[in-house]
Amino acid sequence: MYKKMYGQNFLIDNNIAHNIVKAANLTKDDNVLEIGPGKGILTKIILPLVDYLICIEIDTKLCKQLEYFFASCAIKNVKIVNYDFLKYCIPDNKKFKIIANLPYNIGTAIIQKILPISNWNTAIFMLQKETVLKLTANPDDKNYGYISIFTLYYSDCTILFNVSAKCFNPSPKSTITSSVIKLTNKFSKPPDPLFFYFIKHVFSTRRKTILNSICSFKGLQKQQVRKILDNLKVDSFLRPNQLSISDFLKLTEEIKKYIIPQI
Repeated sequence: MYKKMYGQNFLIDNNIAHNIVKAANLTKDDNVLEIGPGKGILTKIILPLVDYLICIEIDTKLCKQLEYFFASCAIKNVKIVNYDFLKYCIPDNKKFKIIANLPYNIGTAIIQKILPISNWNTAIFMLQKETVLKLTANPDDKNYGYISIFTLYYSDCTILFNVSAKCFNPSPKSTITSSVIKLTNKFSKPPDPLFFYFIKHVFSTRRKTILNSICSFKGLQKQQVRKILDNLKVDSFLRPNQLSISDFLKLTEEIKKYIIPQI
């Protein structure tokens, strides 16, 4: 039995597996990082196409199975690392692409670890469709929030295709659909430390107007906030999910002037 704590649903559809790998446009010069290879359905497709592959797998039993398979086939351009990816130190000495069927329970945490890193260029992820809609949402979308802004700040994001629950073993609930997305690194410079901290706050009070939401941030006074919004020509009655990344970047710069000390 595999541990339910790892949220493992193994992809068993070879056509879907080939389409996921194809989306990465792999070449013999590529180094690839695969997160959670599981039983290796993607791994075995990736290996002949690339220079080198690092697989990070938390499940010790699965690691041993993969190591035995690759050793028996004399395959040497792969490294299996038995480790929790959230604690793993990602190599920074070379560029790499990322491919992963991410566990539903920690998918967004993994994405938040990867995106700020500068030495990845393309990432292909399979996640629960509900999560993908949040990652790719734009202003005025009900799914738009902190994780949307985080993802879109660092990457260009495209939804490629959906995957039925029937393509996994054990199969998730029939009502759960997965989606495959492609992220392309924008190589954005790190934002001010206040930026994402501020966005988390306003979306924790997303039902409030942007005026009232900002007023509850870092002790800012309503008069100060009105002045900030007026200077930026932002309607004080808008809700947080109606503002763009550009709006939030400008707001952060203005708010910094009123916060001492800065975080």
